This record gives sequence, C-alpha cells and structure tokens, in this order.
Amino acid sequence: MVALGVDFGTSHTVAVARWPDGRTRPLLFDGSPLLPSAVTLEEQGLVVGRDAVHAARRAPERFEPNPKRRIDDGTVLLGEQAVAVAEMMTAVFRRVLAEFVRTTGGAPGAVTVTHPAGWASTRRATLHEAVRRAGLAGAVLVPEPVAAATYFVSVLKHMVPVGSGVVVYDLGAGTFDGSVVARTAAGFDVRAVGGRDDLGGLDFDELVVGLVSRALPADDRARVTADPRASRRLRAEAREAKERLSRAASATVMVPVLDVDVPVTREEFEHAARPLVERSVGSLAETLRLSRLAADRVAGIFLVGGGSQMPLVATELHREFGRAPVTIEQPEMVVAEGAVLVGRAVRTTKTGEVVPEQAPRSEPLALPVSPATPPGRPISPTPASPVSPVPVSPVPTSPMPPRYTVPPRPVHLPPPPPQIVYYPVAPIPIPKGPWSIRWPAAFMTTYGILLYLLTGLLLLAAGLPQLLRDNPPPEWDEARIDQLTTDALQWAGICAVAATLLLNGAMRARRPASGHHWYPLALCLVVAVGNAALTSPGGGAWTLVPAVVFGLSTAMLLLPASRRWTRRPPKAGRAVSAP
Repeated sequence: MVALGVDFGTSHTVAVARWPDGRTRPLLFDGSPLLPSAVTLEEQGLVVGRDAVHAARRAPERFEPNPKRRIDDGTVLLGEQAVAVAEMMTAVFRRVLAEFVRTTGGAPGAVTVTHPAGWASTRRATLHEAVRRAGLAGAVLVPEPVAAATYFVSVLKHMVPVGSGVVVYDLGAGTFDGSVVARTAAGFDVRAVGGRDDLGGLDFDELVVGLVSRALPADDRARVTADPRASRRLRAEAREAKERLSRAASATVMVPVLDVDVPVTREEFEHAARPLVERSVGSLAETLRLSRLAADRVAGIFLVGGGSQMPLVATELHREFGRAPVTIEQPEMVVAEGAVLVGRAVRTTKTGEVVPEQAPRSEPLALPVSPATPPGRPISPTPASPVSPVPVSPVPTSPMPPRYTVPPRPVHLPPPPPQIVYYPVAPIPIPKGPWSIRWPAAFMTTYGILLYLLTGLLLLAAGLPQLLRDNPPPEWDEARIDQLTTDALQWAGICAVAATLLLNGAMRARRPASGHHWYPLALCLVVAVGNAALTSPGGGAWTLVPAVVFGLSTAMLLLPASRRWTRRPPKAGRAVSAP
C-alpha cells in the first residue's frame, strides 16, 4: 500500500507519496508540488489551491489565504457568510486526497499529517477532525520537528547517535518554530520547543511591500492601498521578489494600477529584515539553552521551511552558533517527506516522543465525492461512512522514475575574520665585533652608580688621615688617627655592598625595555672630569685613579656596539597576523 505524508502549512500544503519499495514522489497540484492553502467561497462551495487564488481576483472579500493562521478564530467571515476554520482545512485535505487517488489509483494505506510541535491539544483536535472529515481516517499526527529530524537522518544520511540531537530552524509563511529534537533508543524526542507565532515569511513579504511603498509618492501609494485587488497583487509580487533576492542581488516589483517597476536590492532587504532574523535566531538560541543539550551533542542545525532560503538566515545562524547550518534546495519539502518516512505505525506520547505501535484500522478510507464543500454545514463528530469509489483513470505506477536527490544549495557566508596565529620568534643574534664589550645595560647602570658612590667614600677615607695629621685634635694621637681611617674604609665597604644590593633589587623590579644608556655615560663623564679638575700636582697619584677609571668607562660606553647590547632582543611567541 502506498503511504501518504501531508504537511499542512500556512501558505502552502505539501504531500508526498511513498511506495512499498521505498520510492517517494511529491504530489503535483497543477504542475507544482506546492498547493496553496488558500480558500475562496464560491457559489458551488469552497475552492482551494490555485483555483481559489484566481477566484479571489473577482471577489477578494471571499478569499482567505492562510486558514492555518486563523485556527484559533473558530469561524472566518468570507463575504457575507461565516465559515468554520475546520471546514476550510477539510477542503484542503480533500483536494490532497483527490490528487493522491488520481496519481496512485487507490486510497492511501497509511496517512501521516504534521503539526507544529508547540500546538496545544485544542489545535491538534481541530486538525485531526478536519483530516478525518476529509476522508483520511486513521491518520496519525506527528510533530513537524520529528519529521524534519527523520529526513535529516534517513535522506541526508547524517549521523545522529543516541543522546545527540538536531536543532530545527523552521521558518514558514505564518510562524517560526525552533525545536531541539533528541535521538532516543525508541525514536525522536522533542526536548524543547520555541518560536514566535507573529513571525513568518508573510512578515518578510510586508518588508518588501514597505520598501516599495517608500519609493512611491504619497498619492500613488494611497491609490494602491485603496484597491483590495491591487494590494493583493502587490503582495504576490513582493513574495516573488523576496524569493528572487535569495538568488540574485536585486529584483524588481511591478506595482499594479500604476504599472511601474520598483527595484529592490538584497542589501536594502537584508537591512530591513535583519531585526526579524535576529529575533528568530535569538529564540532558537534560548530554546537550545532550555533543552540542556550540550554543544558537542548537537549533530547539526537543519533549515526547514521556505523562508529559510534567505541567505541572511544562514549567515546569522553561523554567526550565533559558530557552525554552518544544513540547507537543501527545497526546504519546504522536508517535513512532508519526513512525515511519510516516519510512517503510519507510530504514536506520540505526552512528552512528544514518537514510538512504534501497530494499530489496526478502525474504519475504511472514504474517497471524496466532490472537491467542493457546501458552506455553512457543521462538521459532525460522527465517523464518515464508506462511499462508493468514483471511477478514475489511474496513472501506471510501474514506470516510476528513480528518485532524484537535489544537491545542497550553496550557502553564501561572509569570510571569517583573520585568525591570530602565534609563531615562535627566535632571538635576534647580535654579531660580535673585535672591539665590542657586551655587558648588559643594567650592569652598566649599576657600575656607574657604584663608582660614583665608592669614589666619594674613597676620597673621604684617603683624605681624612692627611687632614687629621695636618690639624690633629689635642686629645688624638697617631694610633687614634689610624683607627679612624680603618673604620672609614670598613664603612665604605659596607656601604658599597648595601648600595649594590639595593640597586640590583630596583633593577629587577623595574625591568626596562631598553637600557639607560645615557645615565651611566653622564655619570662617568661628570666624575671623570671632576676628579681630573680636582687633581693637583701635590695631591698624590691616588687622585688620578678615579679620573682614569671613569675615563675608560666613558670610552667603553661610546663604542659603536654599545647601543646594540643596551636593547633587549624580542621575546619568542610574539603574535603576528596570519597571511
């Protein structure tokens, strides 16, 4: 028996048939796999699909483009008559069943219908009653993220081990649903559900309408707004332009009534759409946080729904989660094909987990008598009685072509920022010249300061005995003067050691990037000149010692290589930008 999977969407409905040998094929409605979920009230009843869209040109007041978005309203006023939302949904499912019978030549052996994971029991009951009323008795309701995760594993062949999960980003026409589906031993479990009912592809269509309206004068804008037919045609043009902007850098929107083309660029559209996309990405990030699924357990981010084809969506998701999402050419087909892969023999627990269960069929499937439903007739909860099959011309199923797998659509992402790579940098070797004395600058600083201090102490120690001998105190003798000289020399040595320790600690605490080359040079030069000037012919040879020492120090600091060893070499591991 051929199975049927149906994804009842806000803007379009998609149905996929699956044969027992594993072949899958989408049902074509007027040559397209997308059946508009729109409904128009005609004299003969409710008309769905493209017939409803064409009929709305004559009577836009009797047209409802999105019955799924009105599920909480109960009834909708089409023209002058109130029609139940469940009745409009029943008309859509009857159209699907009629096409399935025409294609396969019989009733479906198993039916799976998807619904948003966040729907409450009242919404699911309304959907189930509409499906049953359409003749799809025994249909099983499956959450949309579970169907998407099944497609992610079965068709795309991604590995999702038990305990891991799939993050589903479902941007449809009317709502945004973000879900985290975890793989269990029995199937898939919806760990967390989030999203926004006020965010969908229709809101992005309104952004394009707003861009076009701002480009028009106020009088022309009022003319288009006042005409319901022109407004509906303008929104249809805006939707097509939005889809073209996913593939091209610009698109034109033909404004009805005025017969003018308004250009819209992708840059303008993405600038206007970025707040909405960021809102959806933030909602998905919060859902992932509430699911408490570790980042290393996320098998992938899967884009579902026609609105997810916008390049801005993939870009923002990559920026938020640090990984590129998984995209395909036709994301609007994912849920329907995943639903038919889940199969009929499943049941959904209270926690949203799908587990196998073989349930016998309680009643036969009723074939539709007419695709139109008389308006105003209430839906009774009694089961549908079998109806004699209508003679149809079945399409031969043997020469079915093999299933064609569409390659993934390329995702245009901005280039990542340049990566910072740390390359080890070896110390720069300093060539040794024949007259280069390579002492550290810190040592030269200490050398100059110590020489300055010790010279003063030596002068004091050497000149004090001579001063005392020339002018001895009355109570001092020669031995007393020698003892005083010895003490002075000892104190000079203690002061030199203390000054060395203090200077060494100060230099270690400061660690300058370059040596104080001018500091020891100035000290040495000043002391050398001062001692040479104080030297007298009768002063003795000891007065020439500091002058000679400091003169040699000054010459050493003036060598050509002295400035090179006062600079420290670069440290290893300096950060450089990768080419």
